[in-house]
This record gives sequence, C-alpha cells and structure tokens, in this order.
Amino acid sequence: MKHFLTILLLTCFLKSFGQFAIVNDNDGFLNVRADGLSNSKVLGQLKNGHLIYCFENKGNWTNIDFTSKNKELNGYVYKDRYKLISNFSSIPIMTKTENKVVLKKDSMRITITQCLFDKKRHTFKYVNGYPDQIELIDNKKYWGTDQALPKTQFDKIEIKVGQKTISLPKSALEGLFEPSIYSAEVNYDKTNDTFYIQTMNSDGAGGYLVLWRIEKGVYKDRLVAYGF
Repeated sequence: MKHFLTILLLTCFLKSFGQFAIVNDNDGFLNVRADGLSNSKVLGQLKNGHLIYCFENKGNWTNIDFTSKNKELNGYVYKDRYKLISNFSSIPIMTKTENKVVLKKDSMRITITQCLFDKKRHTFKYVNGYPDQIELIDNKKYWGTDQALPKTQFDKIEIKVGQKTISLPKSALEGLFEPSIYSAEVNYDKTNDTFYIQTMNSDGAGGYLVLWRIEKGVYKDRLVAYGF
C-alpha cells in the first residue's frame, strides 16, 4: 500500500510539472524555436504525430523536450499546436498483481509485466575510476537507477484487440529499468487507431517517464522524459 501511494504521489507531482503530447498542427508540422518568441531561431520542424514532452508555458509558448535524429533537444512551440495524450480516451487498470498489470476497455486489453534484472544477460561499462558506478548497459544509455545495478526491468507489453495480439519488440523495452507498472496509463486515439502507453518509473534518484506509440497495430517509437 505504501509503495502504491508513493507512485500515486509521484505521478501527481510529475503531471503538475509536465505531460506528454503529440504535434497536432493544421499545417502538418510545427517549428520548434530556441525561445518563446515568434522571431527566435528555428531549431527544427516536427511533423504531426511526433512525440513531445511539455513543460511550463511562457506566455503563448510551451517549453518542450523532444528528440530529432537520435538527439535529445529542448525548445519552444506555440501552445495550440499540440495535443496532450491525456485528452485521448483512457483505458483503465482492471487487475494488478506483483509483476503484472492489466488495463481493459471493451475489446481492448493491455498487459504489462515486469521481471527481475538478470545481470548475467547484460554487459556493463563502468565509470572510469569508479568500478561500482555503471555508465552504460549493453553499451547503451539506460534509465531507472543512478548508476547502480538495476533490480527489475520490463518483461513484456502486449496489446490485444479482439483476436489480434500485438507485442512490443525488445528494442522498445531496452534500457528501461526499475519499472513502476502500477503507474501505467493507456490512451487510445480511435481516429488514427493509435495506442499511447506510459509509465512513471524510478528507484528514486533515477526517475523517468516513458511513452510508447503503437499505430495501426505497429510499434512506432518511444519518448523518455527525465531530469526533473
């Protein structure tokens, strides 16, 4: 019960600070600017559907985190050029066990499971001069701990609609540790047949949020937000 309340409080805190969204512009794209001014430098363009994480507003502009060409970036977009994920229809949690959570609505069923982290199945690069601090896992950036050995990880995420089952690929779950599966939220965009699955995860200092996008039965991408 204490663990559940901790997750609930952290989720409420993070939502008051920022939320996931998608680009939703009548022109089909938007400009990301360096500052909240119409004449500030354009950092790039994002097409409709691109995942972003929204922070506070600065007048009519919203500060966002986003990725482009595998780079993590920050900038400003006009406040009416995106749509919050929370505005799509939500699918509630129906059952919870220690290592599994099931969300269900009508014929849609989403199952998220976690498992113990198996050190033997991974490789590690340690911080130079600090053999107890992990810099990379499987030669990649990771989230969930503050350079410590993870204890748990995502096992599977499955979406079942009627008789069709969609399983997220291994690449969608890589590098995501210490999941808090009870924090899971799923939203469904019926118009574009798109599922958005998000969780808030942490061992404390390594807190992060992740959003997965599954469109027309195909896993598309994910966005990780951290460093709050």
